[in-house]
Amino acid sequence: MTENENQEFDKEKLYPPEIQDAYDTGRKNLRHKQKERMIRKKRKEKKKLKSLFRFLLLVFLVYSCYKFFHLRGWYLPSDVFSNKDKNRIEIINNKIVPTEMLYDSLKNINVLHMPIFMFRVQPIKKELFKIPVIDRIYVRRYGFPARIKIIVRERTPLAIVKKDINSKPFAFYTTDGVLVTNGNYMNNVPTDNTIKILGSDFSPNNPNWDMDKILELKKIIEDVETYSNEKVEYIDVRNQNDVYVKIESTSIRLGLLDSTVFERIKRIYTILPQINEYNNQIRYIDLSWDKVNYLKLQQDKKQKNDEKPSDKE
Repeated sequence: MTENENQEFDKEKLYPPEIQDAYDTGRKNLRHKQKERMIRKKRKEKKKLKSLFRFLLLVFLVYSCYKFFHLRGWYLPSDVFSNKDKNRIEIINNKIVPTEMLYDSLKNINVLHMPIFMFRVQPIKKELFKIPVIDRIYVRRYGFPARIKIIVRERTPLAIVKKDINSKPFAFYTTDGVLVTNGNYMNNVPTDNTIKILGSDFSPNNPNWDMDKILELKKIIEDVETYSNEKVEYIDVRNQNDVYVKIESTSIRLGLLDSTVFERIKRIYTILPQINEYNNQIRYIDLSWDKVNYLKLQQDKKQKNDEKPSDKE
C-alpha cells in the first residue's frame, strides 16, 4: 500500500464501528474479485496454450500417419503378378493343380498404387475360381514387406477314369459332382481313396457318365468290398454289358448292371472261399447270371475261344 493509502486507512479508523465494518467488508470483497479475475485470466491463458498444443499434436499425428502409410513396405510392386514374384505372392495347399498354373492365371491382375491393407482380393479369387478343381480360396495380406499369401482348398476327387489300369487318368469326378478333364491335373490326382474306373467310351456329354452313374458304381464297389471282405482295385466298364470288378484275390464278372446286380453281389461270400481249392487257376468269378454261380478257370480253352476281347483283358 502507498503512503496516501496508509494515511487514508488511518483516517478511516476514526469512523464509527458500523461504518468501519462495512468498509472492511467492501475491501475484502474487492480483493476477492481481483483474485478471481487473475485466476480467470490465468485459466484463459492455459486454455489457449492447451488448444495450441492439441492443434500442433494433431498436425504432427496427421503428418506421421501420412508418412507411415506411404512407406514402401505397404505397397506391392506393380509387376508382382506378371513376374510371378513368389517372395511376394505365396500360394500354398494346392495338391492337384500345379503351382505354375496358378501363377499363370494371376499374371494379368492389375496392381493399383494403394497400401496392402486396402488391396482388393476379389480379382484374385475371380481368376482362381475359373479353375474347376478349386473349391475355396483364402487370401491373407501382410505388410513390411507387402506380400500376399493365397491358401487354396481343392475339391476332393471321388472317381478317376482310365482307359486301362496302367494308363494315366483322363478325367475324374469330385465328391460334389464336378467333372474335371484337364490333362494337366491328372498326374497329381490322389488315388488312395478314389474309385478307379476303366472306361473307353467316356465323354462329358455321354449320359452313361453322369454323376448318378458314378454314384451307382460307388455303391457297387462298396457292396463288393462288404461281401468279399477285400479291397476293390478297379471296376471295368469298358463294355457296359459285361462289367468286371477286380479285387485283391481275383476278378468278379457282374455282366449287365441291371436291377438284379446288387442281389448277385450278395452271393460273393458263398463262392469266394472255393477259389482256394484251385490256387491260381481261377480267371474270375462269374456272377452275371441270375441264381447261377461258377468259377472261370484259366485252362478252359473252349470258353476262352468264345469270350470277347474285353473279357480276355
